[in-house]
Amino acid sequence: MPTLEFNFDWVDAEGIRGPELASTWAALCIRFADSTITRTLDERAKTTREFLFLPLYPLAEWLATNWWFLSHEFKSPNNSNDAGFRERHSLAAGREGYAFPNLDFVSCGSITRLTWRTESLPWARVTFLEQGEAWVDTAAFRVSCASLVDRVIRRLDAFGIEKTFLQQEWAAIQMADDEEVAFCATSAGLGWDPYALDDRRREWVIWLSTRLGDMLGEAVPAMVTPDDYDEWQDVARAIDEAKKFNRLPLSCVQRLHRNRIQETVTGTYPWEAGYAAARQLREALDVGRGDPLPTLSHIAQALQEEAGSLERGRDSQRSFVWPDMVDAAVVQDDEGPAFAFRRLGKLEEARRFHFCRALAEVLFSPGSDALLTKVHTERQMRNRAFAAEFLAPSMGLRQRVRRKVVANDDLNELAAEYGVSSRLIEQQFRAHRIADIWDG
Repeated sequence: MPTLEFNFDWVDAEGIRGPELASTWAALCIRFADSTITRTLDERAKTTREFLFLPLYPLAEWLATNWWFLSHEFKSPNNSNDAGFRERHSLAAGREGYAFPNLDFVSCGSITRLTWRTESLPWARVTFLEQGEAWVDTAAFRVSCASLVDRVIRRLDAFGIEKTFLQQEWAAIQMADDEEVAFCATSAGLGWDPYALDDRRREWVIWLSTRLGDMLGEAVPAMVTPDDYDEWQDVARAIDEAKKFNRLPLSCVQRLHRNRIQETVTGTYPWEAGYAAARQLREALDVGRGDPLPTLSHIAQALQEEAGSLERGRDSQRSFVWPDMVDAAVVQDDEGPAFAFRRLGKLEEARRFHFCRALAEVLFSPGSDALLTKVHTERQMRNRAFAAEFLAPSMGLRQRVRRKVVANDDLNELAAEYGVSSRLIEQQFRAHRIADIWDG
């Protein structure tokens, strides 16, 4: 998987005030694979070029200031319109008067999404010419960023410049032990600066770390404010109840060679892993790769379970107040898996979809507890893709379509056949490029 490259050479700065700016003046080129993100039209010179002349100190400082956020704060409906989120994830927010590209970094776990856009900056008389989107390995991305910060700090040291905010912030990050790293990751996941917490928020972070265990990584991006405390206590109680009443044997699934499934999909994107696992499970269960499973009874028959057992395991014994962003919890231990779902009323399509998302966690994360949420993390993208492909396999949809363009009525008919929402069918069409959808 290609990674982001910060390529630069130091150049002399003339007439630049501020020692940290003058000493770090450089010709910077940012590249990803075949894309040159810094390719610009220079209106003064009437030419295009692939590098920018500017100080790297603001870039390094922005990376250090947002270090924990760039790796541990994920995109969700909670922060989709949050100006603070953009400031923490968009390089354009850290320009400080310099023409850095409009480049966003948003982590989903082990992979990070890069997005860059064309943009004209009249005040700088340059226009960024390229736009694109890509996924990079998060660990490799962190190495690239750390390398740039280290080189900038060494440059400052060589010029005898000391005690800048960048140097102090980076030193604190480098000296963090495992416990502090975990604390900072949780705090950043909530959108909070780990070095500027009040007592209430600090206590909340500590409670989460001690109570949620394996679920912490998925719980944090699904939270809104410390006022969620009571709801998350209810989640904990629902999980405890599920262990007593909602055990599911799922013997057939647990007998599968789950390691074989995991090995097959290693190294793929999370949605591709979900699709592949769903196809393999259908094959292992001897279910046709394109056949519908339109009801819970069909799913139970495929899993070689009793429909009543799945029904009981899917429903909570009593109502709990769940956080808006959480759909279910999966608990796995020596006694087998147990599911706890938020109540969805009569939305049978949604209930089956969430059940299949939970089934994905039994396959992918044996022995580990998990949350199903509405956040765009790696894990959630994978289990959503699994559920979509298990319920409405792309092969079956492709076999049923004879035209290159389909209408909404076609989607509705397929949704009825497969027992899913028309929106899920539409997503499958787009994800697998089965056919174009006519929006007229």
